[in-house]
Amino acid sequence: MRMASATLNGETTMTPGEEDNIPKAPPLGLRERYIKISWAYVRWCVGMFVWSMLCIVYFVLTRQTEEMYIAIGLGVILLSMVLGPAFLFGGETWYKRLGWMVILLCMFSLMWVYPMIAVGLGLRKRIQEGRYSSIPHLTDMWHLVLSLMTVVLALWTFVLTKRVVKITRQLARGEFGEMDIRIHDGTAG
Repeated sequence: MRMASATLNGETTMTPGEEDNIPKAPPLGLRERYIKISWAYVRWCVGMFVWSMLCIVYFVLTRQTEEMYIAIGLGVILLSMVLGPAFLFGGETWYKRLGWMVILLCMFSLMWVYPMIAVGLGLRKRIQEGRYSSIPHLTDMWHLVLSLMTVVLALWTFVLTKRVVKITRQLARGEFGEMDIRIHDGTAG
């Protein structure tokens, strides 16, 4: 007999047979919120991809090759974040997609530390040099636009992460009525 695998939900464990108790689609109480959050995740990924491409253009203009390679890597990761869960976990594996959204959004929430520090230091340096007091150069305007976009995307990431984690915790606690995979015994009623 195979041992139950522990989860982060306290005493909750799920054996291979219990996975059959997970419904093929999200419960009715969760379905609309799940679809909205899934589309919000896709829009966030598109926004992040556009941001990384704009960063690449900025780094090429300012000849920052190391940062350019980081932005290219970020763009590749973003593509895999959207395409991976979408192609691997569709239909009956909706709960795995939700799990991947939690993992990837939490990871990107931590990732925002470096860009936010870089934005703050870059803005401070440009203000101290007086580069925004007169007519700014193209790279200064580009930096300002990317800085604003960085702050907006970081806040968007934090809010979306909070929403995805909240819905996942509610699902784990069985708050959607139709489904409580922890105590399902296969009998109707």
